[in-house]
Amino acid sequence: MDVLTGMRVFTAVVDAGSFAGASDKLDMSRGMATRYVAQLEAHLGVRLLHRTTRKLSLTEAGSNYYPRAIQVLAAIEDAEHLAAQGSVEPRGRLRISAASAFAVGNLEAIISAYVERFPKVEIELMTTERIVDLVEEGFDLALRVTNQLSPGLIGRRLVPVRVIACASPAYLEQCGTPQTPEDLLRHNCMYYSTSTYRNKWLFCKAREEKTVAVKGNFHSNNGNVLVNAAIDGMGIIYEPDFLVHEALRQKRLVRILEDWGLDGYSLFAVYANRQFLPPKVRSFIDFVVEYYGKNPGFLS
Repeated sequence: MDVLTGMRVFTAVVDAGSFAGASDKLDMSRGMATRYVAQLEAHLGVRLLHRTTRKLSLTEAGSNYYPRAIQVLAAIEDAEHLAAQGSVEPRGRLRISAASAFAVGNLEAIISAYVERFPKVEIELMTTERIVDLVEEGFDLALRVTNQLSPGLIGRRLVPVRVIACASPAYLEQCGTPQTPEDLLRHNCMYYSTSTYRNKWLFCKAREEKTVAVKGNFHSNNGNVLVNAAIDGMGIIYEPDFLVHEALRQKRLVRILEDWGLDGYSLFAVYANRQFLPPKVRSFIDFVVEYYGKNPGFLS
């Protein structure tokens, strides 16, 4: 059987929600579309769709198969275009996952500049605080701040990220300015509830390391919320520089313990370990590196 055509018909049926909608999109009869999906199911030895007179729905096998089929078809489309045109012009939909804390205030300008240069790429950005499964959920790449990549993934280090402690001028005037990491034990420290270090803040200076188990009356899984709370004078935060650099520049926050910080983290572009990296993915990764080279932003 023609497996690729079967995959195209199957994904079109899922996208359209019906065989009729898929057949119109593909310019083929409904009976032909039905046969292609049936042949694909026979080839795989599993049922991909639940069929009733009123609606279609994916089986568990179909839910697992669909995002992989989308990736295969996208890779083939890019390869065919590359071979036919002799060009590496990026095109097609690029699905990106990124943490909300990084995306807001950092990615808007990058994406705007990227699509201006590569207008044939359509970007879908999904923000979340959880770690997505790139293959299962059909993402082309994820932007993650980490010091270690998950097994089975590959990635490119884009820019370094430093974690720094800061508070508002009003808070420091009222409660005093910590001079050592241990001084934080006497302060209200607000922490990111889903980070690897949570309330155990690790500080590094040269070869010296100190871990302080801080306490506070507020924590959240949203870094922007913590930054705003610190600006309002609630307490001290220990957050990545890309979250606090603008507030520091505007002097709404003041950096403390300037000789101490947490290095070793980076912004990574992460993608599934596959041999063929589509031009749209490679170009976006290269563009981010180029962008921060020309626009240091939080790196400055």
